[in-house]
Amino acid sequence: MKFISAAALVLLPVWAASCLAQIADGPKFRVEILASDASPQFSVTNLSGRTLTACTIEFSVSTEARPQGKMNWDPLVQGRGPKGEAQGPLVPGQSVTLFMPHKVGAPLPDKVEVIAGIWADGQTFGKEEWVKTLVDTRASFASAYEQAIALLQEGIENNWARQQYLVALDGKPESLPFYSMRQTFQANQSLDHHPQYAKTIAKSLLHHFEQDLQLLRPQKAIEPAISAPGHS
Repeated sequence: MKFISAAALVLLPVWAASCLAQIADGPKFRVEILASDASPQFSVTNLSGRTLTACTIEFSVSTEARPQGKMNWDPLVQGRGPKGEAQGPLVPGQSVTLFMPHKVGAPLPDKVEVIAGIWADGQTFGKEEWVKTLVDTRASFASAYEQAIALLQEGIENNWARQQYLVALDGKPESLPFYSMRQTFQANQSLDHHPQYAKTIAKSLLHHFEQDLQLLRPQKAIEPAISAPGHS
C-alpha cells in the first residue's frame, strides 16, 4: 500500500468560492467557502468513488507563505457537527459543512486543502505525519469503545434496568461512547416503566459501537507518503 497524496484546493473572491482540484489520480473533493464576519463556514464534498471516514484540512491565505492552521475532521472521534447534528462517514457525493477556524485579527483563509485522510477500508492518503495523527487519535478512542462495549455486554447479560446503566456509567470518562450511552439512558426516562426495552436500546448501542470500533482499528500499515507536485 502506498499513500496517495491529493488535495482539494480553493482560491476564492471576498465573499465565496467553489473549485475542484485533482493531483494526478488522487482523491477529488469540492470545497466551497462561505465567508462572513460572524461565522465563516466551508463545505467539503466527496467526489471520489470511496467513502471518507476522516481527514486533515489545512487553511492558509494565498498571500502568506505559511499555512494559518489545520483541523481534523473525524466523526468517529468528534461525534457531532458544529450545530450538534449527528455525523457519519462521507460517502461518495455527500458533503459536510464545518466552521472555518481562523486567527483573530488576521485575514480569513482563502485557500483550503485536504492534506490527509482515511478511507472506510482503512487505506490512507496524504502527508504521513498527519495520517499518523489521525490514526493515533483513533487508537486512543478505540480503547474507550472497548470499555463501553464491555459495559453494555454486561448489562445485556444481566438484564439491567435504566438506572443500573446510569449507576455503572457514573464516574466514567466523557469520551464519545460513554457520553452517548449516558445521554441515551438519561433521556429515555420512560424505560423506568418499560424496563424490558432497556435491553433493546443497549443492543442497538452495542451494534453501533462495534461498527465504530471496526472503523477505528487500523487495518493498513502506514508507509511513507509520496509527495504531490509542489509539496514537500
